[in-house]
Amino acid sequence: MLPFLLSLVSAYVLCWPAACLLRRCGVIDRPNARSSHTEPTVRGGGVAIIVTILGGLCVLGAGAENELVGRQAWVLAAGVLLLALVSFIDDLRSVGAASRFGCHGAVAIALLWVLGVPDTGLTGVAATVAGGALCVVGFLWVAGYTNAFNFMDGINGLAAGQATLGGLGTAGLALAAGLPVSHPVVVLSLVAAGAAAGFLPHNFPRARMFMGDVSSAPLGCLLAALGWWLANSAGWLWLVPVGLLHANFVLDTGVTLVRRVVRGERWHEAHREHFYQRLIRSGKSHAFVSGWELGLQGAVALVVIGAARLQSVVGWGVAVGFVIALWGVFFVFAERRFRAVAAPESRR
Repeated sequence: MLPFLLSLVSAYVLCWPAACLLRRCGVIDRPNARSSHTEPTVRGGGVAIIVTILGGLCVLGAGAENELVGRQAWVLAAGVLLLALVSFIDDLRSVGAASRFGCHGAVAIALLWVLGVPDTGLTGVAATVAGGALCVVGFLWVAGYTNAFNFMDGINGLAAGQATLGGLGTAGLALAAGLPVSHPVVVLSLVAAGAAAGFLPHNFPRARMFMGDVSSAPLGCLLAALGWWLANSAGWLWLVPVGLLHANFVLDTGVTLVRRVVRGERWHEAHREHFYQRLIRSGKSHAFVSGWELGLQGAVALVVIGAARLQSVVGWGVAVGFVIALWGVFFVFAERRFRAVAAPESRR
């Protein structure tokens, strides 16, 4: 757990000078009609997370005995840095959706190129078709989760808590898959989890600073890339538990996106239609919503890792059913709560 603890202390300490510098530069998030907060708050404090993660990637890249691992670490570092720079510009002044998503897609392609595509064990034409399908899945996974994580960073503690649990969960899955504790996936997952945990006290339950796009986009990308790296090292079927581990962010973003597209709304613009945001709009506090969501996510991580250790068809079936049912109930509760509050207001 040394990478986790070192990253936790690093990010926690770096948040103080980061907040001072951002405040002096006037990087302040002032509430508007789409906001879930009510007071001006420093935005971009998650730069402490990124600096910590980049430090870990540089140490891994410089000290790697395997040339491939070193190249993978440096490309990851470059991708994280590029996303952080573009996202920080977006924090300061809006960057066009096409430019932003184009950057996310380019980074996803670069990471898939260096991390590789999981072997399906097939041969001939079947192997080519399966490999092509996995390339599409990998692109959608890395680029999509980068955006999903960014979209879900809207209330105190949710994104940082998700990254903490997601990083620890990925490390747990890697160990369950038989990867050694020194494997880059394990080490980097603990680094990401520790950096997010170090930021969490500055953001939850009361937010003295926000993570900002400078951190949420690259952090989501890193978590997605580590899950893909795990599947490439242990087998493509490990994409299933990786997806289950992040199902709350994927499902919330996916359902919300589809709903906005069906309504004819501009899906890429800022809004307050995610399930967690609807709970906030129904009168629930940030502590209540983030606390419940992260508590449920902790249960998901334990169930998924437990199924991974058993590695049985029944275990995987139970895990899939549990995760879908759990988040389905939570989303239905959020929707019903929101409609119960919104209906009386619409009749006034």
